[in-house]
Amino acid sequence: MKTVHHGDEELLKRLHLGDAEAFEEIFSRFWERLYHVARARINSEEEAEEIVQDIFASLWKNHRTVLIADLPSYLFAAVRRGVISKIRSRLVHQKYQDYYLKFFPGYARTTEEAIDFEELSLVIENALQQLPEKSQQVFRLNRLLGRSVAEIAETLKMPRRTIEHHLTLSIRELRLRLKDYMPLVVVSLLLQ
Repeated sequence: MKTVHHGDEELLKRLHLGDAEAFEEIFSRFWERLYHVARARINSEEEAEEIVQDIFASLWKNHRTVLIADLPSYLFAAVRRGVISKIRSRLVHQKYQDYYLKFFPGYARTTEEAIDFEELSLVIENALQQLPEKSQQVFRLNRLLGRSVAEIAETLKMPRRTIEHHLTLSIRELRLRLKDYMPLVVVSLLLQ
C-alpha cells in the first residue's frame, strides 16, 4: 500500500476541521525532527520528549483556533519557546533551592527531603503563576535574585511604593495559596 503525503497547506486545512489523520501525518512527519532539535538544546531526553509532546497536545487541543501560516516554522518556533521555558524553569528551581537552603542549610539531605523540596518548588511556582505579571516579576527580582526595592524600582522604572505594593500583594497571595500545603510557620519564614 502506497503512503500518500499531503502538502502542509492541505494538512492544516484538514487539521482545522478536526481531521485526526491529518494530525497523525503532521505528528509522524515532524515529531522526530522536533525531538532532536529540543534534545540538542536541552540535553535531556525526557525534557525534550515532554516539550515535543506538549507542542502536539497544544496543536490538537487548539486545532480549530490556531492560525498557522507556515507549519515547519510554527513547530520549530514552538520548540524554541518550549526549550526557553524549560531552561527558565530550571533556573527558577535553582533559585528556589538556593533561597531555601540559605534559610534551612541542612535541608534536603535525604531523598525524601529532596522530593519534598521538588514538590514545594512546583507548588510555589504554580502559586506564582497565578499572580499578576508585574507582581510575579517584582517577587522574582526581590526574593530569587536578591534585588532591593530601590534596585527593582530603578530597573522597572516604577515608583518604590508601587514595587512595595506588588511585593506585599505577592507575599499575601502566596501565603494564602500555600497555607494548606505546609505549616504556616514555614510559609511565614519563606515569605518574610
